[in-house]
Amino acid sequence: MNNIKNITIALCEGPHDTAFLYRILKTRCFKRFGGTLDNLPEVVGKFIVKNNKMADYEKLKIGSLYNEFVPNILYKNESLILLYSMGGDKKQKERLIVLTHFFENVKSQVEDTENYGDTWIEENKEQEAYYYNFLFFYDADNDKEAKITMVNNDLIKINIEQTLSHNQVIEKDGYSIGAYIFSNENDKGALEDVLFEIMKKDNETIFNKAEEYYKTYLNKDNNMNDIGRTKRLVTECVEGTPKDKRKDKKQEDEKKSVICIAGQLQKKGKANTVIIEDSDYLNLEKIQSSQQLQEIANLFDK
Repeated sequence: MNNIKNITIALCEGPHDTAFLYRILKTRCFKRFGGTLDNLPEVVGKFIVKNNKMADYEKLKIGSLYNEFVPNILYKNESLILLYSMGGDKKQKERLIVLTHFFENVKSQVEDTENYGDTWIEENKEQEAYYYNFLFFYDADNDKEAKITMVNNDLIKINIEQTLSHNQVIEKDGYSIGAYIFSNENDKGALEDVLFEIMKKDNETIFNKAEEYYKTYLNKDNNMNDIGRTKRLVTECVEGTPKDKRKDKKQEDEKKSVICIAGQLQKKGKANTVIIEDSDYLNLEKIQSSQQLQEIANLFDK
């Protein structure tokens, strides 16, 4: 890792997003880093250590022992990619911690170059200089423009005066910055609206049967819904007596469900993250021939 010159920081909502980006980047010959932290550039490795030390472990719940500040790390030649699964809209604090850390390094490098010149930077190896590429990947949900506004508001918080648009990269001294919002043709929706039709192509029979199964047993228009099948079942003890109870909130997402059902043919018992990363519903030919997926991949070339 001593030859790294380019670092991409990709802020995503969840593990499906990072799995999807990893699948695309594999077609650009990126590999997953599985080494130790001391083999990473200090600006990356020490940041991971710092934010794990900062965690108040005594107050952590056992079921939440994961850390937004530990990214999936990919590498190729002189490039390192950090895929952060940061959570949804409410995780601004965590996003700003990541952005502030790396933008401070950008600022430091620019100031050192202005004060001492490129030759001084080259001669002082402790002053490792990197070119940064900051990327934001979010679901449009109900409003694509609202997500772009959220990204721009994050930048304002850290005093970066740039206004981004969807699928746009702005290049500045020492860094570039861009955003991509997953949506359908109506500028709403999520990653699955990009992913579903590509995975279904050439696998129509499998996916049609999976859709049929879903609609027969889980769809809201079916009588099975009368017993709340789309609501999560929990067993609770009331005055010492266990009882089954359905939660009020429905858990419905047809495209995610169909991908999972179809995926069990190849990745038995696995979650959608594994299906997206490793099933042949997404293959090299599909990724390379998709204009949309190539647009996404090209964002990492800056």
